[in-house]
Amino acid sequence: MLLDLHNHTRYSPDSRVDPAALVGVARKARLAGIAITDHNSVGGIAAAEAAADPDFLVIPAIEVSTKSGHVLGYGIREVIPRNLSVSDTAERILTLGGVPVAAHPFRFWSGLGPTAVLEARFPAYETCNGRTLRRGNIRARALARERKLGETGGSDSHFLDEVAKAVTVVDAGATTYFSCSPRAGHRRRGGIAAPRRPSGTCPRPLVSGSSAGCEGSRSQVFLDPRDVLLDGGLGLL
Repeated sequence: MLLDLHNHTRYSPDSRVDPAALVGVARKARLAGIAITDHNSVGGIAAAEAAADPDFLVIPAIEVSTKSGHVLGYGIREVIPRNLSVSDTAERILTLGGVPVAAHPFRFWSGLGPTAVLEARFPAYETCNGRTLRRGNIRARALARERKLGETGGSDSHFLDEVAKAVTVVDAGATTYFSCSPRAGHRRRGGIAAPRRPSGTCPRPLVSGSSAGCEGSRSQVFLDPRDVLLDGGLGLL
């Protein structure tokens, strides 16, 4: 199934998208679900969930403005105070049972950059962001690989026509695999499985893959929208 893991609604100051409209467009794009990642707000989550059918997944999340740049928190429904340090922000996300991810770390104005991104022990970096220049995604992926961390991606939509420009492909079966890909790209075969982890435990990175551009990077550890931890190979295709 296809998921877009980075989306904004009118609860972000730089978007006017209605959460219900976002769900509708995502369904038309044949997505199975989306993450609501508004800036410093969780107000759009309930509205998106109310608009979704039982078979459409809405992942609660937030994009927090730290002192140094943006950090994504997946699996949480509470606001994290803005302008904290990167490490404090990541710790608060973990305390709430979420997964902290460095958002587009090499975007020139809102990414954490090469120094601040090292201030917290992220399990993954967002290395395929639909609004980030290719060279920024390449740098993020290279650093994730160097540090043997996971990689994630999403469209970072602020307008409806941006939805699903980068997606996560989840092949659920005996083993769970993830792959995050720009929709215009080509599919990657295979993945690396990881042992299932009991829900409620803190996720840890396991492996990373190899690729170029937004194609081929891998990651692991993400939250099922129903608060179940899923471990597996997550690849940016």
